Amino acid sequence: MIGFLVVIAAVVIGIFIYVLTMQKSSMFGVMKAQGISSGYIAKSVVVQTFLLAAIGVGIGLVLTGATALVLPPAVPYRTNLYFLSGIASLLVIMAMIGGVFSVRAVVKIDPLKAIG
Repeated sequence: MIGFLVVIAAVVIGIFIYVLTMQKSSMFGVMKAQGISSGYIAKSVVVQTFLLAAIGVGIGLVLTGATALVLPPAVPYRTNLYFLSGIASLLVIMAMIGGVFSVRAVVKIDPLKAIG
């Protein structure tokens, strides 16, 4: 049951990253009109996606650890580092997949259509 929850969350994160990037299409159109190459834009989108995902996962792991520390002993809680690292990796990978799909669309943006 937890596995399905993790997969659904990972897919939602990938879609969120895609939508977040596509909302900036007018900005990418302006950048292309200024002469910035599609390769540079693609690299910046991928790097930003990775940083966003890694920082988000890092904050989530810190908050998970903090929650585990404040739980009373009566609450059954067990941390499995392999499970947490697998989930963290899956979330970052799905965010990167969403970023790569949005890069494909960003590269095809026509500057004139994106601006106005």
